[in-house]
Amino acid sequence: MKRLLVAVVGALLLSAAPGAGGTNAQSRIAFGLDLGGQLGDLTSLYTVRPDGTQPRRLTVPPTLQDLGGDSGPTWAPGGGRLVFERNLPYWGSDRMRLMSVSSHGGRPTTLTSGPFDAMPAFAPNGRRIAFTRVSQSEAGATVGLFTVDGRGRHLTRLLSGGIDVSAAWSPDGRTIAFSRLASPDQPLEESTLYLANADGSNVRRLGDAPVRGVSPAWSPDGKRLAFVSFARNAPACPAASCPPSGELYVIRANGSSLTRLTRSRADDEHPTWSPDGRKIAFASGFGLRSQGHAPWLLVVRASGGRAVRIGRFAGVVDPSWSPPGVR
Repeated sequence: MKRLLVAVVGALLLSAAPGAGGTNAQSRIAFGLDLGGQLGDLTSLYTVRPDGTQPRRLTVPPTLQDLGGDSGPTWAPGGGRLVFERNLPYWGSDRMRLMSVSSHGGRPTTLTSGPFDAMPAFAPNGRRIAFTRVSQSEAGATVGLFTVDGRGRHLTRLLSGGIDVSAAWSPDGRTIAFSRLASPDQPLEESTLYLANADGSNVRRLGDAPVRGVSPAWSPDGKRLAFVSFARNAPACPAASCPPSGELYVIRANGSSLTRLTRSRADDEHPTWSPDGRKIAFASGFGLRSQGHAPWLLVVRASGGRAVRIGRFAGVVDPSWSPPGVR
């Protein structure tokens, strides 16, 4: 997810051991898996049980470059399908479109035309999918939130007025949480969490004071949001362009009771709640092999504590926990 956020801002600048099973055993966690074991290679979609067993590969991206691939999965209500972003680089340029695939795998169908559509999120009633679109014109690149229906029809601009990414619907479908940068020259760390009504009206900041973060995720009861904020103590990075390191936080939907969940040298990204709201899965690792391990799939209690690794996957991106009852 963070690689996409950095790419979004960059486009504007250029133009201007198994464990942790139990209460959620009847569900699965979807994620993108970098098949080279290190970020930057070809990524396919997988799902796995919360105890790390029965991994299932869903997609085989049709690329000859061993780059790009499939990531950013989001579950349809009921868990029968997933929508995801497919990135097929063309002569060094990303071309991202939204695709849909059965939860058991198979031939995906195309939902949007791109050229850069990413970070999909299903509405709870399954009728709309919110996503981030980057558009190029003579005036430069623009970034905004759009929606389409489950068949890729009825494209509608949802929000304007900022650089808006990573939308998330509240469980009752009435509210969308998202991240906004006021201008493209702001660093990623300055992304601020906002709320809006489902039709894009009544845009307001989350809480009285700015809450810096990206990748908001609603708890199943709609009372809390998990999100990523960027720590100042990021691991050493040899490249000046390295993005900051993320840590997980939880906050109440009214902007109160901010709680930090993770404190690690690794980059913690893309929180997703278990169906019962007791646990949060996320990806945690390092972007460069010289820094440490490639991202693992981890789970932590929503109240905090020690995170537990799920399976033995390396190169995990964008985990997404299914609704209950998905086998």
